[in-house]
Amino acid sequence: MVKVPLYQSLAKHVSASHCEAIDEYAIVLRVDGSLDQFGAEGISRLRFAKSARSITVDVQIPGAIWKPLSQSNLMKYISQQVRLALQSCVARLRRDGYAVEECDLFAEVDSAINDYLHPGRAG
Repeated sequence: MVKVPLYQSLAKHVSASHCEAIDEYAIVLRVDGSLDQFGAEGISRLRFAKSARSITVDVQIPGAIWKPLSQSNLMKYISQQVRLALQSCVARLRRDGYAVEECDLFAEVDSAINDYLHPGRAG
C-alpha cells in the first residue's frame, strides 16, 4: 500500500499546522476499488470546522486513474494530490481571513514528499 508510508512521512516532517486557527489538516483519500466508487477525480468536500479546529478535504481517485499506474507513478500522483488538497485548505483559510505560514508548511510538506518518494536519501 502506498498511502500509509506517505502518512508516516507527513507525520515525521510536518511539525505544525502553521495556522493558529487549526490544529489539524484532515485529508481523506477516497480511492475507487471493487467495493466503492467515489465519483470523478478531484478535490471535494472542503470543510472548515472552527470549533473542532480542523479543516478536512476529500481527494477522490477513480480506478481509471490509479489502476494503470506503476507503483512509483502512483506514489508521485498521490503526493501531488495531497499537496493540491493542502493548497486548497490553505486557500480556504486565507479566504476566511486566517494567516497561514505557507512557506514553512510547504517546505515541510515537500520534505515529507521527498522522503516518501526517495526513502533513505538525504535532502
